[in-house]
Amino acid sequence: MNNGQARAYLRTLVLAAALGVPVAFAAVLYETALHDVIHLVWDEVPDAFGWDRPAWWYVILVPAAAGLLVAAAVRLPGHGGHAPLEGLGVEPVRPEHLPSILTAALASLGAGLVLGPEAPLIALGLGLGLLAVRLVGADETSGRLLALAGAFAAISTLFGGPLVAAFLLLELAAASGKIPAQTLGRALLPGFVAAGTGALVFTGVAGWPGLHQGSLALPPLPGYDSVRVADLVGCAILAGVVAAVVVAFRHLAHAVAAQRFLRPTPLLVVTGLLVGTLAVAFRAAADRPVDLVLFSGQSELPAVVAEGSAGVLVLVVAAKGLAWSFSLGGGFRGGPVFPALTLGAAVCVAVADLDIGVRTTPAVVAGIAAAWAATLRAPFSGALIAALLVGSSAAVTTPIAVLAAAVGWLVATALPNPEDRTVGAVEDAAPVASG
Repeated sequence: MNNGQARAYLRTLVLAAALGVPVAFAAVLYETALHDVIHLVWDEVPDAFGWDRPAWWYVILVPAAAGLLVAAAVRLPGHGGHAPLEGLGVEPVRPEHLPSILTAALASLGAGLVLGPEAPLIALGLGLGLLAVRLVGADETSGRLLALAGAFAAISTLFGGPLVAAFLLLELAAASGKIPAQTLGRALLPGFVAAGTGALVFTGVAGWPGLHQGSLALPPLPGYDSVRVADLVGCAILAGVVAAVVVAFRHLAHAVAAQRFLRPTPLLVVTGLLVGTLAVAFRAAADRPVDLVLFSGQSELPAVVAEGSAGVLVLVVAAKGLAWSFSLGGGFRGGPVFPALTLGAAVCVAVADLDIGVRTTPAVVAGIAAAWAATLRAPFSGALIAALLVGSSAAVTTPIAVLAAAVGWLVATALPNPEDRTVGAVEDAAPVASG
Protein backbone atom coordinates (compact mmCIF):
# COMPACT_ATOMS: atom_id res chain seq x y z
CA MET A 1 0.00 0.00 0.00
CA ASN A 2 1.17 3.54 -0.70
CA ASN A 3 0.42 6.39 1.73
CA GLY A 4 -2.87 7.31 0.06
CA GLN A 5 -4.10 3.74 0.06
CA ALA A 6 -3.04 3.30 3.69
CA ARG A 7 -5.00 6.38 4.76
CA ALA A 8 -8.06 5.21 2.82
CA TYR A 9 -7.82 1.77 4.39
CA LEU A 10 -7.47 3.24 7.90
CA ARG A 11 -10.58 5.34 7.27
CA THR A 12 -12.40 2.18 6.21
CA LEU A 13 -11.42 0.48 9.46
CA VAL A 14 -12.70 3.42 11.50
CA LEU A 15 -15.98 3.46 9.61
CA ALA A 16 -16.33 -0.31 10.04
CA ALA A 17 -15.80 0.05 13.78
CA ALA A 18 -18.51 2.72 13.91
CA LEU A 19 -20.84 0.59 11.78
CA GLY A 20 -20.70 -2.47 14.02
CA VAL A 21 -22.78 -1.09 16.90
CA PRO A 22 -25.87 0.14 14.98
CA VAL A 23 -25.92 -3.00 12.83
CA ALA A 24 -25.79 -5.20 15.94
CA PHE A 25 -28.65 -3.18 17.46
CA ALA A 26 -30.69 -3.63 14.28
CA ALA A 27 -29.98 -7.37 14.31
CA VAL A 28 -31.15 -7.63 17.90
CA LEU A 29 -34.33 -5.73 17.05
CA TYR A 30 -35.05 -8.13 14.20
CA GLU A 31 -34.41 -11.19 16.36
CA THR A 32 -36.67 -9.69 19.03
CA ALA A 33 -39.41 -9.11 16.46
CA LEU A 34 -39.07 -12.72 15.32
CA HIS A 35 -39.31 -13.95 18.90
CA ASP A 36 -42.42 -11.84 19.45
CA VAL A 37 -44.10 -13.18 16.31
CA ILE A 38 -43.38 -16.77 17.36
CA HIS A 39 -44.74 -16.07 20.84
CA LEU A 40 -47.89 -14.49 19.40
CA VAL A 41 -48.60 -17.24 16.87
CA TRP A 42 -47.63 -20.28 18.92
CA ASP A 43 -48.36 -19.21 22.52
CA GLU A 44 -50.79 -16.31 22.79
CA VAL A 45 -53.26 -17.39 20.10
CA PRO A 46 -53.52 -21.00 21.39
CA ASP A 47 -53.92 -19.63 24.93
CA ALA A 48 -56.72 -17.36 23.73
CA PHE A 49 -58.53 -20.43 22.38
CA GLY A 50 -57.99 -22.25 25.68
CA TRP A 51 -55.75 -24.94 24.14
CA ASP A 52 -53.07 -26.60 26.25
CA ARG A 53 -51.27 -27.17 22.95
CA PRO A 54 -52.00 -25.92 19.41
CA ALA A 55 -54.82 -27.81 17.68
CA TRP A 56 -53.78 -30.12 14.87
CA TRP A 57 -55.53 -28.07 12.22
CA TYR A 58 -53.88 -24.89 13.49
CA VAL A 59 -50.41 -26.45 13.24
CA ILE A 60 -51.12 -27.43 9.63
CA LEU A 61 -52.72 -24.16 8.52
CA VAL A 62 -50.21 -21.70 10.00
CA PRO A 63 -47.26 -22.74 7.77
CA ALA A 64 -49.60 -22.82 4.77
CA ALA A 65 -50.81 -19.29 5.52
CA ALA A 66 -47.18 -18.24 5.77
CA GLY A 67 -46.78 -19.44 2.20
CA LEU A 68 -49.27 -16.81 1.06
CA LEU A 69 -47.44 -14.09 3.01
CA VAL A 70 -44.10 -15.11 1.55
CA ALA A 71 -45.60 -15.15 -1.94
CA ALA A 72 -46.75 -11.56 -1.41
CA ALA A 73 -43.38 -10.48 0.02
CA VAL A 74 -41.37 -11.87 -2.89
CA ARG A 75 -43.36 -9.67 -5.28
CA LEU A 76 -41.86 -6.59 -3.64
CA PRO A 77 -38.54 -5.10 -4.82
CA GLY A 78 -35.83 -7.53 -3.81
CA HIS A 79 -38.00 -10.63 -4.35
CA GLY A 80 -37.50 -11.93 -0.81
CA GLY A 81 -33.73 -12.09 -1.13
CA HIS A 82 -31.38 -15.02 -1.44
CA ALA A 83 -32.93 -18.51 -1.73
CA PRO A 84 -31.74 -20.73 1.16
CA LEU A 85 -31.40 -23.72 -1.15
CA GLU A 86 -28.26 -22.08 -2.54
CA GLY A 87 -26.54 -21.86 0.85
CA LEU A 88 -25.52 -18.61 2.51
CA GLY A 89 -25.44 -15.64 0.16
CA VAL A 90 -23.63 -12.38 0.78
CA GLU A 91 -24.18 -10.65 -2.52
CA PRO A 92 -24.78 -6.88 -2.23
CA VAL A 93 -28.23 -6.01 -0.85
CA ARG A 94 -29.87 -2.67 -1.58
CA PRO A 95 -31.48 -1.02 1.45
CA GLU A 96 -34.75 -0.66 -0.46
CA HIS A 97 -34.86 -4.47 -0.83
CA LEU A 98 -34.76 -5.09 2.93
CA PRO A 99 -38.55 -4.83 3.50
CA SER A 100 -39.16 -7.72 1.10
CA ILE A 101 -36.29 -9.82 2.46
CA LEU A 102 -37.05 -9.29 6.14
CA THR A 103 -40.81 -9.71 5.73
CA ALA A 104 -40.47 -12.98 3.81
CA ALA A 105 -38.10 -14.37 6.44
CA LEU A 106 -40.24 -13.14 9.34
CA ALA A 107 -43.32 -14.85 7.88
CA SER A 108 -41.38 -18.07 7.25
CA LEU A 109 -39.59 -18.31 10.58
CA GLY A 110 -42.46 -16.97 12.68
CA ALA A 111 -44.83 -19.58 11.24
CA GLY A 112 -42.49 -22.42 12.15
CA LEU A 113 -40.92 -23.25 8.80
CA VAL A 114 -37.70 -25.20 9.27
CA LEU A 115 -35.11 -22.56 8.40
CA GLY A 116 -32.68 -20.44 10.40
CA PRO A 117 -32.34 -16.69 11.03
CA GLU A 118 -28.80 -16.41 9.68
CA ALA A 119 -29.75 -15.48 6.10
CA PRO A 120 -32.02 -12.49 6.89
CA LEU A 121 -29.49 -11.24 9.43
CA ILE A 122 -26.73 -11.32 6.81
CA ALA A 123 -29.01 -9.48 4.39
CA LEU A 124 -29.82 -6.92 7.07
CA GLY A 125 -26.13 -6.29 7.69
CA LEU A 126 -25.36 -6.01 3.99
CA GLY A 127 -28.22 -3.61 3.39
CA LEU A 128 -27.34 -1.38 6.34
CA GLY A 129 -23.69 -1.50 5.30
CA LEU A 130 -24.59 -0.23 1.84
CA LEU A 131 -26.79 2.45 3.40
CA ALA A 132 -23.81 3.61 5.46
CA VAL A 133 -21.70 3.69 2.31
CA ARG A 134 -24.22 6.02 0.68
CA LEU A 135 -24.32 8.27 3.74
CA VAL A 136 -20.55 8.70 4.07
CA GLY A 137 -19.84 8.74 0.33
CA ALA A 138 -17.22 5.99 0.44
CA ASP A 139 -15.44 5.00 -2.76
CA GLU A 140 -16.16 1.71 -4.51
CA THR A 141 -13.47 -0.36 -2.81
CA SER A 142 -14.20 0.93 0.70
CA GLY A 143 -17.91 0.61 0.03
CA ARG A 144 -17.65 -3.07 -0.77
CA LEU A 145 -15.69 -3.72 2.39
CA LEU A 146 -18.11 -1.73 4.54
CA ALA A 147 -21.11 -3.57 3.15
CA LEU A 148 -19.41 -6.87 3.97
CA ALA A 149 -18.53 -5.52 7.42
CA GLY A 150 -22.23 -5.07 8.08
CA ALA A 151 -22.78 -8.77 7.36
CA PHE A 152 -20.00 -9.66 9.81
CA ALA A 153 -21.57 -7.58 12.57
CA ALA A 154 -25.11 -8.88 12.02
CA ILE A 155 -24.33 -12.60 11.82
CA SER A 156 -22.09 -12.45 14.89
CA THR A 157 -25.17 -11.71 17.02
CA LEU A 158 -26.27 -15.33 16.54
CA PHE A 159 -23.07 -16.70 18.04
CA GLY A 160 -22.63 -14.28 20.93
CA GLY A 161 -19.44 -12.81 19.49
CA PRO A 162 -17.38 -12.25 16.37
CA LEU A 163 -15.07 -15.27 16.28
CA VAL A 164 -17.25 -17.92 14.60
CA ALA A 165 -18.77 -15.48 12.10
CA ALA A 166 -15.42 -13.98 11.16
CA PHE A 167 -13.76 -17.38 10.92
CA LEU A 168 -16.52 -18.67 8.66
CA LEU A 169 -16.22 -15.79 6.20
CA LEU A 170 -12.43 -15.99 6.33
CA GLU A 171 -12.62 -19.69 5.50
CA LEU A 172 -15.00 -19.18 2.60
CA ALA A 173 -12.80 -16.43 1.19
CA ALA A 174 -9.67 -18.57 1.45
CA ALA A 175 -11.38 -21.55 -0.16
CA SER A 176 -12.55 -19.49 -3.12
CA GLY A 177 -9.05 -18.50 -4.15
CA LYS A 178 -10.28 -15.13 -5.45
CA ILE A 179 -8.29 -13.13 -2.92
CA PRO A 180 -4.51 -13.60 -2.88
CA ALA A 181 -3.41 -15.28 0.32
CA GLN A 182 -1.05 -12.45 1.26
CA THR A 183 -3.91 -9.90 1.26
CA LEU A 184 -6.68 -12.06 2.69
CA GLY A 185 -6.44 -10.61 6.18
CA ARG A 186 -6.40 -7.03 4.92
CA ALA A 187 -9.51 -7.68 2.84
CA LEU A 188 -11.58 -9.07 5.71
CA LEU A 189 -10.21 -7.12 8.67
CA PRO A 190 -12.88 -4.35 8.44
CA GLY A 191 -15.59 -6.94 8.89
CA PHE A 192 -13.79 -8.46 11.85
CA VAL A 193 -13.50 -5.02 13.45
CA ALA A 194 -17.21 -4.32 12.87
CA ALA A 195 -18.15 -7.64 14.47
CA GLY A 196 -15.92 -6.83 17.43
CA THR A 197 -17.44 -3.42 18.10
CA GLY A 198 -20.89 -4.88 17.51
CA ALA A 199 -20.21 -7.35 20.32
CA LEU A 200 -20.18 -4.39 22.71
CA VAL A 201 -23.95 -4.39 22.35
CA PHE A 202 -23.94 -7.64 24.35
CA THR A 203 -20.96 -7.22 26.65
CA GLY A 204 -21.82 -3.64 27.60
CA VAL A 205 -19.50 -0.70 28.26
CA ALA A 206 -18.63 0.86 31.61
CA GLY A 207 -21.84 0.90 33.69
CA TRP A 208 -24.13 -0.20 30.86
CA PRO A 209 -24.71 -3.99 31.08
CA GLY A 210 -25.51 -4.46 27.39
CA LEU A 211 -28.40 -6.29 25.80
CA HIS A 212 -29.16 -9.89 26.65
CA GLN A 213 -29.95 -11.72 23.45
CA GLY A 214 -30.32 -15.49 23.24
CA SER A 215 -27.80 -17.25 21.01
CA LEU A 216 -27.04 -20.81 20.02
CA ALA A 217 -26.33 -22.78 23.20
CA LEU A 218 -26.34 -26.31 24.58
CA PRO A 219 -27.53 -27.55 27.96
CA PRO A 220 -24.88 -28.74 30.45
CA LEU A 221 -23.35 -31.92 29.05
CA PRO A 222 -21.82 -34.81 30.98
CA GLY A 223 -18.23 -34.23 31.97
CA TYR A 224 -15.64 -35.49 29.50
CA ASP A 225 -12.09 -35.57 30.80
CA SER A 226 -10.19 -37.70 28.32
CA VAL A 227 -10.54 -38.74 24.69
CA ARG A 228 -11.06 -42.47 24.19
CA VAL A 229 -10.15 -44.43 21.07
CA ALA A 230 -13.71 -45.78 20.94
CA ASP A 231 -15.04 -42.22 20.84
CA LEU A 232 -12.66 -41.24 18.03
CA VAL A 233 -13.70 -44.20 15.91
CA GLY A 234 -17.39 -43.94 16.74
CA CYS A 235 -17.54 -40.19 16.16
CA ALA A 236 -15.75 -40.48 12.82
CA ILE A 237 -18.38 -42.99 11.68
CA LEU A 238 -21.19 -40.82 13.04
CA ALA A 239 -19.80 -37.78 11.22
CA GLY A 240 -19.99 -39.66 7.93
CA VAL A 241 -23.57 -40.69 8.65
CA VAL A 242 -24.57 -37.11 9.55
CA ALA A 243 -23.03 -35.75 6.35
CA ALA A 244 -24.85 -38.36 4.27
CA VAL A 245 -28.16 -37.51 5.99
CA VAL A 246 -27.68 -33.79 5.37
CA VAL A 247 -26.84 -34.33 1.70
CA ALA A 248 -29.82 -36.68 1.23
CA PHE A 249 -32.29 -34.16 2.60
CA ARG A 250 -30.80 -31.41 0.45
CA HIS A 251 -31.19 -33.65 -2.62
CA LEU A 252 -34.86 -33.95 -1.73
CA ALA A 253 -35.11 -30.17 -1.37
CA HIS A 254 -33.69 -29.69 -4.86
CA ALA A 255 -36.19 -32.24 -6.20
CA VAL A 256 -39.03 -30.27 -4.60
CA ALA A 257 -37.77 -27.01 -6.10
CA ALA A 258 -37.38 -28.61 -9.53
CA GLN A 259 -40.91 -30.07 -9.72
CA ARG A 260 -42.99 -28.93 -12.69
CA PHE A 261 -46.53 -29.42 -11.37
CA LEU A 262 -46.98 -26.37 -9.13
CA ARG A 263 -46.28 -22.70 -9.68
CA PRO A 264 -44.41 -20.78 -6.93
CA THR A 265 -47.39 -19.65 -4.85
CA PRO A 266 -49.22 -23.03 -4.78
CA LEU A 267 -45.86 -24.69 -4.06
CA LEU A 268 -45.36 -22.47 -1.01
CA VAL A 269 -48.84 -23.32 0.29
CA VAL A 270 -48.54 -27.06 -0.37
CA THR A 271 -45.09 -27.39 1.20
CA GLY A 272 -46.33 -25.34 4.17
CA LEU A 273 -49.19 -27.80 4.60
CA LEU A 274 -46.74 -30.70 4.43
CA VAL A 275 -44.48 -29.17 7.07
CA GLY A 276 -47.43 -28.71 9.42
CA THR A 277 -48.67 -32.23 8.75
CA LEU A 278 -45.25 -33.68 9.57
CA ALA A 279 -45.23 -31.80 12.89
CA VAL A 280 -48.71 -33.10 13.79
CA ALA A 281 -47.80 -36.68 12.81
CA PHE A 282 -44.63 -36.47 14.90
CA ARG A 283 -46.57 -35.21 17.93
CA ALA A 284 -49.04 -38.09 17.61
CA ALA A 285 -46.33 -40.72 17.21
CA ALA A 286 -43.78 -39.48 19.76
CA ASP A 287 -45.97 -37.58 22.26
CA ARG A 288 -43.55 -34.66 22.08
CA PRO A 289 -44.19 -30.99 21.22
CA VAL A 290 -44.40 -29.94 17.58
CA ASP A 291 -41.56 -27.51 18.37
CA LEU A 292 -39.07 -30.35 17.87
CA VAL A 293 -40.05 -30.50 14.19
CA LEU A 294 -40.95 -26.87 13.48
CA PHE A 295 -38.60 -23.87 13.64
CA SER A 296 -34.86 -23.64 13.07
CA GLY A 297 -33.88 -25.81 16.03
CA GLN A 298 -31.83 -23.03 17.64
CA SER A 299 -34.09 -22.89 20.72
CA GLU A 300 -34.99 -26.58 20.59
CA LEU A 301 -31.42 -27.91 20.44
CA PRO A 302 -31.20 -28.27 24.26
CA ALA A 303 -34.35 -30.42 24.26
CA VAL A 304 -32.93 -32.59 21.48
CA VAL A 305 -29.67 -33.11 23.36
CA ALA A 306 -31.55 -33.93 26.59
CA GLU A 307 -33.95 -36.39 24.90
CA GLY A 308 -33.44 -39.84 26.41
CA SER A 309 -35.27 -41.93 23.81
CA ALA A 310 -33.38 -43.02 20.71
CA GLY A 311 -36.67 -43.83 19.03
CA VAL A 312 -37.99 -40.31 19.51
CA LEU A 313 -34.75 -38.88 18.12
CA VAL A 314 -35.03 -41.07 15.03
CA LEU A 315 -38.51 -39.63 14.50
CA VAL A 316 -37.09 -36.12 14.98
CA VAL A 317 -34.51 -36.76 12.26
CA ALA A 318 -37.10 -38.15 9.86
CA ALA A 319 -39.80 -35.51 10.46
CA LYS A 320 -37.56 -32.48 10.83
CA GLY A 321 -35.36 -33.55 7.92
CA LEU A 322 -38.36 -33.84 5.62
CA ALA A 323 -39.77 -30.55 6.90
CA TRP A 324 -36.37 -28.93 6.27
CA SER A 325 -36.40 -30.25 2.70
CA PHE A 326 -39.89 -28.89 2.05
CA SER A 327 -39.01 -25.53 3.61
CA LEU A 328 -35.84 -25.24 1.49
CA GLY A 329 -37.37 -26.45 -1.76
CA GLY A 330 -40.76 -24.80 -1.34
CA GLY A 331 -39.47 -21.25 -1.69
CA PHE A 332 -39.62 -20.06 1.93
CA ARG A 333 -36.94 -17.68 3.15
CA GLY A 334 -34.37 -18.17 5.89
CA GLY A 335 -31.02 -19.86 6.38
CA PRO A 336 -30.08 -23.53 5.85
CA VAL A 337 -27.62 -23.97 8.73
CA PHE A 338 -29.41 -24.24 12.07
CA PRO A 339 -31.83 -27.07 11.14
CA ALA A 340 -28.84 -29.07 9.90
CA LEU A 341 -27.10 -28.65 13.27
CA THR A 342 -30.21 -29.98 15.02
CA LEU A 343 -30.32 -32.99 12.70
CA GLY A 344 -26.64 -33.70 13.32
CA ALA A 345 -27.08 -33.53 17.08
CA ALA A 346 -30.21 -35.72 16.97
CA VAL A 347 -28.48 -38.45 14.95
CA CYS A 348 -25.50 -38.61 17.29
CA VAL A 349 -27.43 -38.33 20.57
CA ALA A 350 -29.71 -41.17 19.37
CA VAL A 351 -26.64 -43.39 18.98
CA ALA A 352 -25.25 -42.28 22.36
CA ASP A 353 -28.61 -43.12 24.00
CA LEU A 354 -28.26 -46.69 22.75
CA ASP A 355 -25.23 -47.03 25.06
CA ILE A 356 -23.10 -48.88 22.52
CA GLY A 357 -19.80 -47.22 23.40
CA VAL A 358 -20.02 -43.58 22.26
CA ARG A 359 -20.52 -40.99 24.99
CA THR A 360 -22.99 -38.15 24.72
CA THR A 361 -20.60 -35.18 24.89
CA PRO A 362 -18.26 -36.22 22.06
CA ALA A 363 -21.26 -37.44 20.05
CA VAL A 364 -22.90 -33.99 20.23
CA VAL A 365 -19.63 -32.33 19.21
CA ALA A 366 -19.26 -34.68 16.26
CA GLY A 367 -22.84 -34.18 15.10
CA ILE A 368 -22.68 -30.39 15.12
CA ALA A 369 -19.24 -30.20 13.49
CA ALA A 370 -20.14 -32.67 10.73
CA ALA A 371 -23.52 -31.07 9.99
CA TRP A 372 -21.98 -27.58 9.73
CA ALA A 373 -19.17 -28.81 7.48
CA ALA A 374 -21.55 -30.77 5.25
CA THR A 375 -24.00 -27.88 4.87
CA LEU A 376 -21.57 -24.99 4.34
CA ARG A 377 -18.47 -26.84 3.10
CA ALA A 378 -16.64 -25.07 5.92
CA PRO A 379 -14.91 -27.62 8.16
CA PHE A 380 -12.70 -25.18 10.08
CA SER A 381 -15.52 -23.00 11.41
CA GLY A 382 -17.59 -26.16 11.94
CA ALA A 383 -14.95 -27.55 14.28
CA LEU A 384 -14.68 -24.18 16.03
CA ILE A 385 -18.38 -23.75 16.77
CA ALA A 386 -18.76 -27.37 17.90
CA ALA A 387 -15.85 -27.05 20.32
CA LEU A 388 -17.03 -23.70 21.68
CA LEU A 389 -20.56 -24.92 22.35
CA VAL A 390 -19.47 -27.56 24.87
CA GLY A 391 -17.92 -25.00 27.21
CA SER A 392 -15.58 -26.49 29.79
CA SER A 393 -15.00 -29.64 27.71
CA ALA A 394 -13.86 -27.64 24.68
CA ALA A 395 -10.14 -28.36 25.08
CA VAL A 396 -10.67 -32.12 25.36
CA THR A 397 -13.26 -32.42 22.60
CA THR A 398 -11.44 -30.24 20.05
CA PRO A 399 -9.69 -33.26 18.40
CA ILE A 400 -13.08 -34.91 17.96
CA ALA A 401 -14.57 -31.71 16.53
CA VAL A 402 -11.73 -31.44 14.03
CA LEU A 403 -11.99 -35.10 13.01
CA ALA A 404 -15.78 -34.94 12.63
CA ALA A 405 -15.67 -31.72 10.61
CA ALA A 406 -13.05 -33.19 8.29
CA VAL A 407 -15.04 -36.40 7.78
CA GLY A 408 -18.26 -34.46 7.27
CA TRP A 409 -16.62 -32.27 4.64
CA LEU A 410 -15.01 -35.23 2.86
CA VAL A 411 -18.24 -37.24 2.70
CA ALA A 412 -20.35 -34.25 1.61
CA THR A 413 -17.94 -33.27 -1.17
CA ALA A 414 -17.52 -36.87 -2.33
CA LEU A 415 -21.26 -37.47 -2.69
CA PRO A 416 -23.12 -36.08 -5.72
CA ASN A 417 -24.58 -32.70 -4.81
CA PRO A 418 -27.18 -30.83 -6.88
CA GLU A 419 -25.66 -27.36 -7.10
CA ASP A 420 -25.18 -27.27 -3.33
CA ARG A 421 -23.06 -24.19 -2.99
CA THR A 422 -22.23 -21.55 -0.44
CA VAL A 423 -21.63 -18.10 -1.84
CA GLY A 424 -18.85 -16.06 -0.26
CA ALA A 425 -18.39 -12.33 -0.51
CA VAL A 426 -15.00 -12.79 -2.04
CA GLU A 427 -15.40 -11.17 -5.40
CA ASP A 428 -16.64 -7.92 -3.88
CA ALA A 429 -13.71 -7.82 -1.46
CA ALA A 430 -11.11 -8.54 -4.13
CA PRO A 431 -10.33 -4.95 -5.19
CA VAL A 432 -8.79 -4.11 -1.83
CA ALA A 433 -6.62 -7.20 -2.01
CA SER A 434 -4.75 -5.86 -4.99
CA GLY A 435 -4.38 -2.47 -3.35
